[in-house]
Amino acid sequence: MASILIADDDPTVRMIACEMLRDGDYAIIEAADGDLAMQVIERVPIDLVVLDLLMPNRDGLEVIRTIRQSHPGIRILAISSGGRASAVSYLETARVFGADEVMAKPLRMVSFVAAVERLLQAPSRQNGPWALAG
Repeated sequence: MASILIADDDPTVRMIACEMLRDGDYAIIEAADGDLAMQVIERVPIDLVVLDLLMPNRDGLEVIRTIRQSHPGIRILAISSGGRASAVSYLETARVFGADEVMAKPLRMVSFVAAVERLLQAPSRQNGPWALAG
């Protein structure tokens, strides 16, 4: 059973994401901010993080950077509806930081579930593309 962490400060987004994944064979854990997400990652083996980019305490970009340094095998699906900048801008930055895939909110069931399944089936990336540069 794959373990998925859904980290988003919006409880409605977490609930919707959990509902979309309920038919899969997943252990799902929720976190309401970046600090809580990192606490979970340090304590529980996680296969995939669905990660909002704009959260209190530690934003998604900081979480991506930390995951890539300490747990490079965890797959990351970054999600955002934007903020001061457009969602596309945030999501492009998330890719640069090491997100495996990105998706704009609102989440759409078919594409969200497909992305989760694709990421969980992909081989673990102990050294991501960011390790090849330089």
